[in-house]
Amino acid sequence: MLKKIKLLNYSRYIEKSGSLIPFYTDKSFPKSFKLKRFFLLYGKKKFIRADHAHMKTTQIIIPLRGNIKITTFYENKKKIFSLKVSKKKALYIPPYHWIKIDFKCDEDSLITLCDYKYDKKEYISNFDSFQNLLRK
Repeated sequence: MLKKIKLLNYSRYIEKSGSLIPFYTDKSFPKSFKLKRFFLLYGKKKFIRADHAHMKTTQIIIPLRGNIKITTFYENKKKIFSLKVSKKKALYIPPYHWIKIDFKCDEDSLITLCDYKYDKKEYISNFDSFQNLLRK
C-alpha cells in the first residue's frame, strides 16, 4: 500500500527582528523519513517545475517565499495544494505521486527535503508511463 500525501504542520516564531521556523528531524517529520539530501528551488512565473514522479524518493516541500501551487496526481485523482509560509504547512509526498509546481511570482521559492540520494534513473518523467505503472 502506498503512503498518502499529507500536510505537515510547523511552527513559526515572529519577533520584531524577523521570523524563525525550526524543524527537528526527530519531531517535525514522520519517523520513517531519514533526510539524505535537500535543495532550494526558485521558480519563474508561467513555468512549471517538477512535472515528474519518483519511484523511491519521499519528499517534504517547505515554502520559503511566495504562494506556491502544487498539483498532485495519483490513481486518477488530482489534488491541488497551495503552500505559503503564513499557512505553516509543509507537503509530504511519498513515491509514485506525480507533482507539478507552479510559482506565482518570480521571487517564489521552496526547499525540498528528500530521503533518497539523487538518481535520475528513479525518476518517472513521462505521465503516460506513470499512469501505466499505477495500473500494474
